[in-house]
Amino acid sequence: MRRYIGYREFVQRDQRSLVGTALLLTGSHEHAIRLTLRAFHTVALTWPPAVWENSTTHAQIALYRRFLQRPSAAGDTALVRIPPRRRLLVVACLHDGRTHAEMAAVLGLPEETVRAEIAEAVETLTKGDEKRLVTRMATGAGEASVPDLTAPAVRTVRRRRRRGAMLAVTAALVPVALIVVFTMLQRGEVLNSALGGPDSGAIQGHEPVRAISTPAPDTSPPPGASPETTASSRAASPAPWRAPRTSSVILYAVPDRCPGKGVRARPGDVTCAGWTLRLGPGAPQGASPGRTDCEGAEPCAPTLGVPDAAQRLAHGDGRHRLDPAISRDGRRIAYLSAAERRYVAHDLGSGVKRYLSPVLAPGDTENGTLVSVSPDGRHFTVTLGERRLRTDFTTGALTSVPAARTLPAEKAAPWLRERYASWADSPNGRYSVAVGGGKAAHRDARGLHVIDAGTRRVLRRLPLPDAGRPADGEVVSWLNAREVAVRMSATTGGEPLGLFRVNAVTGHAQRLPGLPADGALVLGATTAL
Repeated sequence: MRRYIGYREFVQRDQRSLVGTALLLTGSHEHAIRLTLRAFHTVALTWPPAVWENSTTHAQIALYRRFLQRPSAAGDTALVRIPPRRRLLVVACLHDGRTHAEMAAVLGLPEETVRAEIAEAVETLTKGDEKRLVTRMATGAGEASVPDLTAPAVRTVRRRRRRGAMLAVTAALVPVALIVVFTMLQRGEVLNSALGGPDSGAIQGHEPVRAISTPAPDTSPPPGASPETTASSRAASPAPWRAPRTSSVILYAVPDRCPGKGVRARPGDVTCAGWTLRLGPGAPQGASPGRTDCEGAEPCAPTLGVPDAAQRLAHGDGRHRLDPAISRDGRRIAYLSAAERRYVAHDLGSGVKRYLSPVLAPGDTENGTLVSVSPDGRHFTVTLGERRLRTDFTTGALTSVPAARTLPAEKAAPWLRERYASWADSPNGRYSVAVGGGKAAHRDARGLHVIDAGTRRVLRRLPLPDAGRPADGEVVSWLNAREVAVRMSATTGGEPLGLFRVNAVTGHAQRLPGLPADGALVLGATTAL
């Protein structure tokens, strides 16, 4: 049962929600429990799940498909009196939180059909009052009587294990039996040949079996290609990065040099990739996980190159830079992988890798895309157009975030983009800090503006850090719940003047030494600064 480690905990965690969903679909506790056990059995067939697979979603979809194969309606509620498919769409989308696109893919229907059937069901059940229907379903699912299904589910797994062992033994014995039969036939043929029997010519005319090797892929450059073109094509497709296991933390990340703007690419292609991570103390001397730029200096600060971390996409208006997301403790990093065309996250302490999104389509990046990390470093959120996907790094569970749970700062982003040239959202998503004076509407209001994202009201106006000469500011990021990092540059000539940490409550500013003052910068373990 080693391969089923974690399965018992999964059943105990999800049995109540699955039985509640099944009860809404069938109207019978007996049918609901039977349907839930079949869903658990389907999940067990592919246990353990892949790192990018959400076991809860897998069980829900298995339950939906099983219900459609054998729909039942044993209760007398209004919900069970509507057609099975329409009933399933209402429960899946309004109770379980599945999106219209997900259910369209599961059922093989156009998304417009899913939306129309849900609307008709809501009109039939509650005369168009969707909130009342959601509340009614939540109450009905909460009344489910849920016995502990752990033992029956595990018994099913054990039966499958025994059946699999018997099949494996059978599969192993069949080739042995065939070999024995073949050997005996060969002996019979040799005996017939020695005795001059009628089969004496069979062996002489037998052609030996030839082993044909699979040809290796052709990696040679196309005819007429220059060495520069070949090198450029190889550089454009970096291999997926593997995080080393190290006790070091990421202090900050800076982008590598990119080719000029003349690079031609198809929509959705990554036109520039590569970030360099500066690590903090902790790596053993002589065994740093990446290259070092120390030149014998002590202590040595190693760096790590992440060649497949994307910087720019061919889609979009060019205003949105693709920055990685680094947890506050500097242990985890997430980015859009140019090699795998999907968002990934790595943990430097354990070397664990998580997939945060499916492979992106060009439509996912038309309106920009980004990744963010929660203050505790556990949850990563990927924004793909109108969709938001959240992954729990600890468990690998990926869920779709409904629009109702969008943070105020995320809702205020278009408004901030119109009024300010530089801003950053607070860790709790309730506030933003921006540099006033960056656009015409605010040239008379220089300084840092602390904004309530919900009401879009400026709560405080703070002065920019004193850099010793006339300077402009740019918000880099929040360092913690109170402080933000601001980059200062000379008003005339744009000469970098350094980075400062500014208290968003008191306005107190302090220089941040040891950080690059020019170019893009993503901060990580700010407590080590």
